[in-house]
Amino acid sequence: MIRTAIAAIVLLGASVGGLLGACAGPGSARHDGRPLALRTRPAGDSLRLELTAAPGWKVNARLKPVLEGRTGTLVRFDSPSLTPDSAYFTQPPVAVVARRAAIRGTVRASVCAPGAAVCRVVVFDVGEP
Repeated sequence: MIRTAIAAIVLLGASVGGLLGACAGPGSARHDGRPLALRTRPAGDSLRLELTAAPGWKVNARLKPVLEGRTGTLVRFDSPSLTPDSAYFTQPPVAVVARRAAIRGTVRASVCAPGAAVCRVVVFDVGEP
């Protein structure tokens, strides 16, 4: 029963994923009405990936965001800055990868709309097909 409910949520997120995701290069993240955006920028010999929520939205810290690469590799996002109940990130969650790594795959994250009591799953693709 729980597995079915989770699958339904993931399918719902995947079906609207193209409308929800954004990938911005160096500089500020563009949201274009989407709850979540991915920003990349150099960090020494690495690349820093940062998930930023649109104004008023919150990223769920209990279900950490992940970038699943096309080869099945998982890159998890995290931040040490959390709300007192550890439910949400207070600073954008980040991940660091090798600069030469191709950033292609699917981002999955749980986000909460302003004033919402329940978070929803956001799924979007990044990189070239």
